[in-house]
Amino acid sequence: MKPFIKICGVTNDQDLKELIKLDIDAIGFNRDKDSPRYVSFEFLESSGKCFNEKISPVIVFVNESKEGIKKAISYFKNPILQFHGDESQDFCASFNLPYIKAISMNEKDFQNKIIEFGDAFAILLDSGGQKIRGGTGKTFDWKLIPKEIKNNLIIAGGLNSNNITSLIKSYKPYGVDLASGVESKPGKKDIAELKHFLKIIDEI
Repeated sequence: MKPFIKICGVTNDQDLKELIKLDIDAIGFNRDKDSPRYVSFEFLESSGKCFNEKISPVIVFVNESKEGIKKAISYFKNPILQFHGDESQDFCASFNLPYIKAISMNEKDFQNKIIEFGDAFAILLDSGGQKIRGGTGKTFDWKLIPKEIKNNLIIAGGLNSNNITSLIKSYKPYGVDLASGVESKPGKKDIAELKHFLKIIDEI
């Protein structure tokens, strides 16, 4: 079965217009001010007008205030929230919207964290740490992916056209999340490379 495909870190109108045309499931916008892919409320407002019913907008937050989150999601119909910080389960669930909780595979207690967020739409497993929460361009050891977990697992971190076949065939994740692996530079998507990536997935 084809995985849920999310393209994260969109920063400009040109890329967004191209991504909307593709056979993907979600487009992510990063509100982490420490990220090179950070976007403003103004960009979120204009982006919200571009979406169709087929693709879900995902807004990524790192320890943002409730007020900031509410403002960011107000520009979209049916958004999905993604939390990349130290947010509690109660906080993530308090918006009454589907959410993705990112968990670093560098944390020793990552399995307990996955269980803690059992009500999440999905758990995103990434290679980030305290300083760089995501978009590192680095993979983690996929052998650590827990097979007994029932949650929807989205894999992120260093995915590209050279390793995606191995990931999907060997581990069959619910979803994949791409950022740096389909970029010409941080925040600028390489649409030709992305189309090549999607073609590989279609042929698996």
